[in-house]
Amino acid sequence: MVNDSLRARVGELAARVKGEVEESLGELELTVNQQNALEALTKARNFAEVPCDFLHDLCGMDLEDHFEIVYQLSSLGGPQRLRVVARVERENPVIDSVTGLWKGADFLEREAFDMFGIHFQGHPNLKRIYMWDDFEGFPLRKDYVTESHEQRAVMRVRKEGE
Repeated sequence: MVNDSLRARVGELAARVKGEVEESLGELELTVNQQNALEALTKARNFAEVPCDFLHDLCGMDLEDHFEIVYQLSSLGGPQRLRVVARVERENPVIDSVTGLWKGADFLEREAFDMFGIHFQGHPNLKRIYMWDDFEGFPLRKDYVTESHEQRAVMRVRKEGE
C-alpha cells in the first residue's frame, strides 16, 4: 500500500516535470522525459517526510521506438518505494548521470551504456564494463544483429598458427 504523503509528493512532482503517475502492484511509478529525469530524481531524493533516498537499481530497456532508464528507489528511513522511468530518444540516447546523487549509480550506468549505448552526460568514467573496448554494437538492443542459429551450429576449428 502506498503512503498517502508519498502519493501527494509524487503527484506534485509529476505536475512540475510534466510526468505521468500510475500505481502498479502497490508501488508508485513516475514516468518522465529524459530532460526532466535528473530534476525528478533530485526532488524525489529530497521529499519532505518521505524521501526516496536510496537507489536500489538502475537498468535500461529497449522498447523499439525509444529506450527507458528505470530507477528503483526506496527510503533508508521508511517503507516507501518509488519507480522512476525516464524515456530516452532512440536517435540521440543521452541522459544526465545520477552519479552526483548516488555514487552507486556508477557501474549501473556503465552497464546501460555498454549494453544499450545510452550516454550518461556527466558520468565520471563512462566506458564499457562487460564488452571489450573495440566491440561493435550494443548487445541488448533489439536491432542488434547476431549470427543465425545455423551459423552458430557450425563447428569452428582453429587452424594451426592462428
